[in-house]
Amino acid sequence: FEARKSNTIAIVDEKPYYPNLKVKVNGNGDEGSTNDSLISVALQLIFHGTSPPTDLAQQLSVKSVTGGITNALYCISGFSNNNSGSLDLGFDSILMRIFGAEGMIDRDVETSTFASLAKYGVAPTYHGRFANGRIEGWLVDCAPLAITDLQSQSIANHIAVEMAKLHCGFQVPKDLSEWHNEKEPGLWSQLFSWMDQAKRIKGYKSPGDNARAQRLIDLEKIAKELQHLKDDVVPVNARVSFCHNDLLAANIMKHTKTGEIKLIDFEYGGVNYAAFDIANHFNEHAGGTDKKDGVPDYSLFPDEDRQKEFITTYVQKSRSLRSDVNSNEWDEDEEIKTVVEEVKAFICCNHLYWGLWGVNQSAVEGTDEFDYLAYAFHRFQRYYEDMQAFGY
Repeated sequence: FEARKSNTIAIVDEKPYYPNLKVKVNGNGDEGSTNDSLISVALQLIFHGTSPPTDLAQQLSVKSVTGGITNALYCISGFSNNNSGSLDLGFDSILMRIFGAEGMIDRDVETSTFASLAKYGVAPTYHGRFANGRIEGWLVDCAPLAITDLQSQSIANHIAVEMAKLHCGFQVPKDLSEWHNEKEPGLWSQLFSWMDQAKRIKGYKSPGDNARAQRLIDLEKIAKELQHLKDDVVPVNARVSFCHNDLLAANIMKHTKTGEIKLIDFEYGGVNYAAFDIANHFNEHAGGTDKKDGVPDYSLFPDEDRQKEFITTYVQKSRSLRSDVNSNEWDEDEEIKTVVEEVKAFICCNHLYWGLWGVNQSAVEGTDEFDYLAYAFHRFQRYYEDMQAFGY
């Protein structure tokens, strides 16, 4: 982390970091200018300490990748197509991630966490970082899930297995324990931090949003609900692990030939309550961030039977991976029942989590491209409905 404070090129997490090298995304629709900047930055990082083949830049192609709402994503292909034929990097394509959500994510911690997940084999390959983004491996023959794919019980079971592997298999490296402390789940610090940030908003970016926010969002009421959740609703002894925290359909990749599932985009990942990750995934069945109006469709939310089947698959896989479990004392039915009840509490908590995210994003990013404010309103509205339905 000290290296990131310098203005010089450094090796961080075993990969190059260029703190002064920035991709210039042209907001005037000049795609060629943006592509030239992307390729220039990519070549400097991929060929750190050496020079790329002279013809390579002309062989590379850039394609914008849809699905990212927080970041801008680009695929750069052609690294194996140089005319000299002497280049063998082991890949043809990379993913360029240009960071968004300014001020909401600690990119130093997040990038080091991603590098650790990549090293463990959970996340795609990490190639290096520049001032406003990083380079990741491109997942060949893979495509993100659509909202409708989450309705498949077969796919759901595969996701449950991958989630269990993340929760029970990945161990936070010691050098990151200060930021991912297993004794202090990051949920509450994140929620109260976002609440403080929302209360400090002096004005919204898009025209008309000041009046709309005043009409739709009651932060004082939400603050009281947040404290109520912490004090009276969320079980204090819920199991803690490293969580993804953002398993929406677009963050789950499926191999088009084998059907293998892989989790991506860990930027909100951290030590948290395991049941929160499950609850978040259930809420994401309804979508909302997949369309411009930001309105979730809760008719897609999994019913109790589908929730229980997912949790059963998750618990069974977890049992095979957890070292803290005595198989002779394991009561699978009781464990499933416990997780089901924990998930209910975190479903409610998750609404406030992403609702506050939406409020803050609407102030920073505006609502022209995506209606963060409407999304926040609908998440808060669903919170009150679920609290009443669950008897809280």
